[in-house]
Parts: sequence; C-alpha cells; structure tokens
Amino acid sequence: MNTATYNSTAMSNLWNYLKGLPLSIKDRQWLADRLIESAKDMKGKSADAVKFPHIGSDFKPSAEVLAMSCGPLPEGFDVEKELDKMWEDMAK
Repeated sequence: MNTATYNSTAMSNLWNYLKGLPLSIKDRQWLADRLIESAKDMKGKSADAVKFPHIGSDFKPSAEVLAMSCGPLPEGFDVEKELDKMWEDMAK
C-alpha cells in the first residue's frame, strides 16, 4: 500500500468515525470552521517553505553511521513488500 492509498484510507476511516458521532448542527459547524481555518493556514505554506539543513559537500559520515544506514540488505529482502506491511500494520 503506498502513501496515497494509506492517506485515502485514513481519511475515509476518519470520515466514517465523524459521521458516527452524535454531533449537533452547531458541533458540526464548529468542526467545519476549524478544518477550514487549518486549511487556510496551510495554504500559504508551500513545499518550498520547508528548509533542509545545508550539508557541505565535504561532509563524510563516520564508519559507524555508514554501517547503520548503508549496509547490505539480506538476500531476498523485498523492500516494497516490507513497506506495504509496515503501512498495513500502522493502519490497524
């Protein structure tokens, strides 16, 4: 399951949960107003606003860091399968 599918499923589950709540019209309006405010706040923030730290071209990670992050994967290890399993486990 990719991220878009996971997000879609999560949103659907959230919507079904909200529909099942005994909310009054006033409560639903309050919730809608909060969502609209949040969306307006986020609208001004684009992906360009995300700043990543500068890493100099001369940076060399230590042997320990390389061993932890760049070691060989076990034979037959399926990255896509493991990612799908991770997303499914997180959705439970």
